[in-house]
Amino acid sequence: MKKSLFLFLLIQILFASWSFAQNSTLDLEQINQDRLSLNSNGMFILGGWAITNLAIGGIGMTQTNGRLKYFHQMNAMWNTVNLGIAGFGYYGLHNSSTNISLSETVREFHNFENILLFNAGLDVGYMAIGAYLWERGLRKESDRLVGYGQSMIVQGGFLFTFDVILYLLSKNQSRPLMESLENIQFTGTALSVTIPF
Repeated sequence: MKKSLFLFLLIQILFASWSFAQNSTLDLEQINQDRLSLNSNGMFILGGWAITNLAIGGIGMTQTNGRLKYFHQMNAMWNTVNLGIAGFGYYGLHNSSTNISLSETVREFHNFENILLFNAGLDVGYMAIGAYLWERGLRKESDRLVGYGQSMIVQGGFLFTFDVILYLLSKNQSRPLMESLENIQFTGTALSVTIPF
């Protein structure tokens, strides 16, 4: 009798836990759609920045001279690369599937966030090189070095801000998924799931 009651209660608890889990599951396809949308918007912003700088830089380097000419020239050259990155990134995202597994979703978030952190470090390096060129240009009285240095500081500053904001938005987007995985533990020999009530 006691075993029957115990089994009955255990089955009820498991059924209630299963029902709760079914009602609180994360929509993995929606998470991936949101992830791709964020990345796509990021590429759109980067592409817009690049096109704007190409247009202003192209006009500016032909209608100015001295430091300002070289500032615009570097902006145009720099953003040719940015436009290529944005174009390839945008194209690649539109060929991505939202119907991927949990582990692939976690891997996509992890890889994207690591790339953004790496890029933010590079951006600081760009600004440091820009500051060096600017200072060296002042000492050597070189308009080209001053203009290029100033441009690298502006471009590095934009990219740093862009990468950090995109990283924070991605982290915020992945947080519910990562928090749901905290309830699952694998010790190598056993799998346990904590079900919050």
